[in-house]
Amino acid sequence: MQSVRHREARMHSRIRQVLKTGALGGLVFFAVAVLTAKPAGAQTPEGTVIRNIATVTFTDANNNTYAPVADTVDVTVGFAAALNVTGAATATPASPSTGNVLTFTIGNIGNGIDSVSVSETISVAGVISVTGYTYNATTYPSLAALNTALSAVPIASGGSIAVDVVYDVLAGQGGNPTDYTLTATSRRDAGESDFATTTITPAVAIAVDVTPDGGQLLQHLPSNGAPPYQFTFTVTNNGNTAEDFDLSATSPGSAAITVVSVNGTAGTTATLSGLGVGASASVIVEYTIGAVAAGTTDTLYLAATSVSAPATTDDGFADVTVVAPTLTITKQAWLGDRSAQISGNVLPGDFIEYRIEVTNAGGADATSVVVSDALPAEVAFVSSEDPGASWASIVHSGEPTGGTVTATLSGPLAASGSAFFWVRTQVQ
Repeated sequence: MQSVRHREARMHSRIRQVLKTGALGGLVFFAVAVLTAKPAGAQTPEGTVIRNIATVTFTDANNNTYAPVADTVDVTVGFAAALNVTGAATATPASPSTGNVLTFTIGNIGNGIDSVSVSETISVAGVISVTGYTYNATTYPSLAALNTALSAVPIASGGSIAVDVVYDVLAGQGGNPTDYTLTATSRRDAGESDFATTTITPAVAIAVDVTPDGGQLLQHLPSNGAPPYQFTFTVTNNGNTAEDFDLSATSPGSAAITVVSVNGTAGTTATLSGLGVGASASVIVEYTIGAVAAGTTDTLYLAATSVSAPATTDDGFADVTVVAPTLTITKQAWLGDRSAQISGNVLPGDFIEYRIEVTNAGGADATSVVVSDALPAEVAFVSSEDPGASWASIVHSGEPTGGTVTATLSGPLAASGSAFFWVRTQVQ
């Protein structure tokens, strides 16, 4: 390619040739405009006057020189709006949390002073709640109030302002994303706008609580083939997202407890699926008690462990004591009028009142309590009495002298309870 200088030389030579030959029959006007590219990213400022000067030089056929002739045209540059909004691409606040801040920078990349109005969109409702907008150290409660303030804020070409969006994150939103978009629009040219979007994904927090934590002091008899005992634990999801929990029931103490099922699943483990935020589930653990001595203690535990975050776990527990009824029987001989216990001899024909008392000194009810009193042959059975209405029946069998008195208790004899009856006899 020929250089600009070569092209210009040829052009001037041609002009001189035309002037010499008079081919145009008059004046020839010739203008050369040289365009200079402006730096990348910059715009000619508004109000700039663009002056273009064209000059013609010439001679006549005898090579007489004449003064150059020039003309000038001015063009004024108008306003071209252009905005650039920037902000963080992502945010991971806690849920719940308050006073979180998103900072957006609104840049004027147009060629003149401008001002802006702003608007917002939130893609998913219920994740965040915007509480205010801060500009120049002043927090405004609404977009309308912010825009009123921004209407009086000129932004020079190449300048920028920063707007903080203050927001809260609602509870139970861990892992639920929403897009917050801030859009700025030129007040001088409503057709010009730009936006930036921040994806807010509240951080997932997983927490679980299993209750109760002891204090039950359960007392159980050895199972001996009876249906399993049941205890109900409560598992609560204290995290901010729905979660699955693995359940495990154990009794790491003595061998008294054997776990039968957890939450309806046979064995010692089960899974609790989809427990919602703040929700609680009742988990029944079934278990049996082995044939161990009364007074044996053991502890039933239920642990709940997050499936997605196994390091998050909690357990509840209930203390168990193995109990059994322990009965004692006391028999006393009283005078016939029951005024005192007999301390001396009795004579033929005297009456003896036998007081027979059963006491449960154990930790569990005694059932099917039956007292059998074999009377000596030296006395004859006269009658029986149940002062406390505790006995279902008191029956004498056998010969009038001697024989056996059988007393059957009504219902169980509670721990620490007692019951007695009288048997009246006469010495033969």
